[in-house]
Amino acid sequence: MSGLLRGLLIAVLIVAALAAGSLAWLNWRVNRETVTPLQTLNGEGAAGRALAVLSPGLSAFPADVMTAFEDGLVEKGWRVGHTTASAEAPADFQEYDLIVLASPIYSGKVAPPMLAYIARAGDFGGKKIAVLVTAGGKPDDPIANTKALLTENGARIAAAHGYAVYQSNDPDNAYQGSNTERAVQMAHDAALALADSLQ
Repeated sequence: MSGLLRGLLIAVLIVAALAAGSLAWLNWRVNRETVTPLQTLNGEGAAGRALAVLSPGLSAFPADVMTAFEDGLVEKGWRVGHTTASAEAPADFQEYDLIVLASPIYSGKVAPPMLAYIARAGDFGGKKIAVLVTAGGKPDDPIANTKALLTENGARIAAAHGYAVYQSNDPDNAYQGSNTERAVQMAHDAALALADSLQ
């Protein structure tokens, strides 16, 4: 075997090993549950009680959207429990008026940790659910699929919003800044509107 051919073969093997390692890491990261203790925002809030469960994702975008939504509820006087989708997240919803589920979309579905959390929760007992999904592109189909899954599990959908990274989040209105900045503002405004509608 010539030296050039051997060098090319080694280069191809190195690239293949790096690609396989990257894909393995990405798969692990997407499927990994992040355990976060339940934190209470606005412990004195009396307008309502919400449990906010986040599946973090690969970027900060889902967390930014969830934080903005939580801030909107807190502004309206709600007490909000915040955690991540894991085996340690609460699945008893009796003390909550609203459950907020936020997740990125991977392969057309909410992230595996959120799917596992929904399966562990089982029956939502008619609780009102607000669904927040983030995606690279248009999130309409994943929203519909997530709503159907939650409805099958006894949830009442109070709100469902999808926010995109690469498409306009507010095509009817011109806005300054990035799509993600607009999405964060829209999530905040959606929480304010939902809180008003639930009073």
